[in-house]
Amino acid sequence: MDVALSKCSSIEDEPREVPVDAGAPFDRGDVILRSADNVDFHFHKLLLSLASSFFSNMFSLPQPGPLDDAADRTRHGLPIIPVAEKSVVLRKLLGFCSPVYDTDVPALEDLDIVMSVLDAADKYDMKRVGNFIVKMIAAPRFLEKEPMRVFAIACRYRSEAETLMAARYMLRFAVWEPAYVSELDFISGSDFQRLVKYHANCGQAMTQLTLMWSAYPLPLLDCKFCRKKGVSRLSLREYQDSVIEALRIRPSVESLLNPEWIDSMVKRAGSCIGCRERVPIKFAEYVKELAFPVMAMILEIHLDIDFRY
Repeated sequence: MDVALSKCSSIEDEPREVPVDAGAPFDRGDVILRSADNVDFHFHKLLLSLASSFFSNMFSLPQPGPLDDAADRTRHGLPIIPVAEKSVVLRKLLGFCSPVYDTDVPALEDLDIVMSVLDAADKYDMKRVGNFIVKMIAAPRFLEKEPMRVFAIACRYRSEAETLMAARYMLRFAVWEPAYVSELDFISGSDFQRLVKYHANCGQAMTQLTLMWSAYPLPLLDCKFCRKKGVSRLSLREYQDSVIEALRIRPSVESLLNPEWIDSMVKRAGSCIGCRERVPIKFAEYVKELAFPVMAMILEIHLDIDFRY
């Protein structure tokens, strides 16, 4: 964390009664937005009006005159608009209203701050800002850590590409594995049911591999010494069926890299110690090839969610 950000964080983390300035780049403008924790953000009415129909309508109304009681709510000669958001949220929200936000993107550290900024963008009718933020949540750092939250957020905001990306990422898990997240409360039961159906349909599609084993033969679980000793206990058909079942439950080639699953397979095959060490490496290479037909099958499955509203 750089020095400037450190100073901003310390300002925003401390409770205060006397308002303080947010500092650059929010130190100039023709209006002040005062956060819930008494941090004053100088900003430009024009930029707020372009980003938000809420503020555009507000600024189109007659402004208080010098004899009006509301005229006392000023600082440095600028009108003050109190808002309910804390400074950490307001800083990021206004950052997205800046004309350079698409090249100097405000950092969104986690999905909690994402939701806070999205809620504020909704509140102030900043549609373009909201759409831009939703597209950011498909970043690997969010998907890999909390794919269900990404799905629910993207689905709530009817962002088709990000919703589908999260749904595909969740194929790495069995349908019952992801835990409940509060963002699910903002989507319909119908949307969630369609996610479950999508997962089931992708799993069912994995049975098509029975027609592809000649093109994508499975890596051997044993060696000639294992077979010579007669310890192999897993037939080729059982091996193939086990792979399909693993992919039916978790329709992603990553499921074949699960150490517990690989260990169970080599034990069933009666593999020697040398084979047990080699099999994970073989599977790591194999899934690179198998990923193509598996993804081709998944691309044929439709996520039946209506994104039009």
